Amino acid sequence: MQSHIKINLEFECIIGILDFERIQEQKVFIELEAKSKKFLDYAKICSRIEKIYKKKKFKTIEQSLKYICKNIKKHHKKLKFINITCYKLEIIHNAKVGATLMKKY
Repeated sequence: MQSHIKINLEFECIIGILDFERIQEQKVFIELEAKSKKFLDYAKICSRIEKIYKKKKFKTIEQSLKYICKNIKKHHKKLKFINITCYKLEIIHNAKVGATLMKKY
C-alpha cells in the first residue's frame, strides 16, 4: 500500500539561538509532505514531531529539519520522499521566516 501524506502542524516550542528564544516558547508551523511504499500514520507523525521539538529545543531550524527527517526515516524504512518546512511565525513582526529540507530515498 502506497502512502502520500500532507501535514500542517502548529505548536509552541523553544527554538533559536538568541537569548530570549532559549527562554520563551514561540509558535512554529510545520509543513510536511511524505511518500512511502507503506502506510504512514499522520497522527503518529504529528505527535512525534511535536514531542521531538519540545524535547530537543533546537538552536536552528535547519538542525531541527535534519533531525526530523532522520527520525521519520528511522521509523518508516520504506519512506521514498520527504519535504519538510519549519516556519517561525512570530519572530519578525511582519514576516513568516523558515527553512525547508527535501530528501529523496
